[in-house]
Amino acid sequence: MIRPAARSIFFILSILLLFQQSAQAGCRLVINKGTNQLAFYENGYLVDVFPVATGRLPQYTPEGDWQVVVKLIYPSWRNPDGGPTIPGGIPENPLGPRWLGLNALGTGGSSYGVHGTNNPYSIGTYASAGCIRMYNKDILWLYDRVPVGSDVEIINSNEDLNSWKVFSKVLINGEEPDFAPHLGPIWDGSKTWLPVRPAAQALGYRMFWDESCNTLELANIDREVSLALGSRQVSVNNSVYSTEDAPFLLEDTTFVPDYFFKLFLGAELLQDTENGVLSLQSPADPWAGRLTRRQMTVNIDGRAIHLPESQPTLSDGKNLLVPIRPVCTAAGGIVKWNDPARTVDVMMRDKRVQIPENGSPALVNGAIAHEPSGIQIVRGTAYISLRFLSDIFGFITEVNDSSRVLNISTITAPTSFFRPTGSRPIPAAA
Repeated sequence: MIRPAARSIFFILSILLLFQQSAQAGCRLVINKGTNQLAFYENGYLVDVFPVATGRLPQYTPEGDWQVVVKLIYPSWRNPDGGPTIPGGIPENPLGPRWLGLNALGTGGSSYGVHGTNNPYSIGTYASAGCIRMYNKDILWLYDRVPVGSDVEIINSNEDLNSWKVFSKVLINGEEPDFAPHLGPIWDGSKTWLPVRPAAQALGYRMFWDESCNTLELANIDREVSLALGSRQVSVNNSVYSTEDAPFLLEDTTFVPDYFFKLFLGAELLQDTENGVLSLQSPADPWAGRLTRRQMTVNIDGRAIHLPESQPTLSDGKNLLVPIRPVCTAAGGIVKWNDPARTVDVMMRDKRVQIPENGSPALVNGAIAHEPSGIQIVRGTAYISLRFLSDIFGFITEVNDSSRVLNISTITAPTSFFRPTGSRPIPAAA
């Protein structure tokens, strides 16, 4: 905004104007006068590129390596040619809502800076007296992330800084995912990293965060994937794989390299570098994330039973679902398919349970059961809710999510119980 001849400009500071912060490692700005762009790096990763306005003449915005030395909220301004001081926070103020002052050419942070503007039409042009103008929404976002002491490099090149991104667009199953502003893909050289949550959700995965061990679990009907921050080990359906890169946290968002989605989440990865488009594609999930794999080791009366790989335990978001035939057979029951009635019939002890495949209430010795069965037919296998199994047959069930073990005791108790992880026993109907 202000060239050296106008260094007499001064700012009137209020209580909230000046912030002194410790510089964070890797936070850096690169400003290209040749293309009127600003690239923001955090911890060595290119986060985004913003359009800016720079000096009306090439010499107005000084090239070189500088630092942010002052941060101001709603800076006041006075024309160097004289006139009244214009308070910050009003439309007439040309500096916008924020100021990042630079020590360019030995100045103290009040002569050159990155700031907002009351003239958004100037962005992308050569319009200032030396400062770097940004859209107000952009400087508000950037200000919170750039501490005092951050490095700023001003260059003059014809290179489009967006070309540093490698991919300018990300498509997941043909649509752009709902990334947070400026926190979509980030880049480490030629490697593209994606925020896991929005990308995986667009692929149909449900997510669970285990804060105790900084682990993110992702699941759909076929896969259960576990990622730990800082770990190069990824678990897929209880098989562990080693990777070149580890997930990391940036602004409370977990990022992984794009190839994770191909290797571990089963997506097809298409990299169109010519058109700058990164595409992820996966087959449509017929359950649309309503059912997910929740693989458990199942013990009945202390003995492990074998569940085929195609018949793992599942979750509907509220209940653990178990495959009826192998579990009930191991518990001493008989399971049959009643084709005329379209029910799964279970005979165990003194009870005959008829479970309609359409989800209607089950019948227990001809009487309507109060507990929903939660029945789901998945690729020819019938599943029921663990809660239903406990309630109808009086089994005691205990789920240990940490060790991934489901214990079922068929010893009839006076009252049937369902015990969630980490909780005392509670009635199955609660």
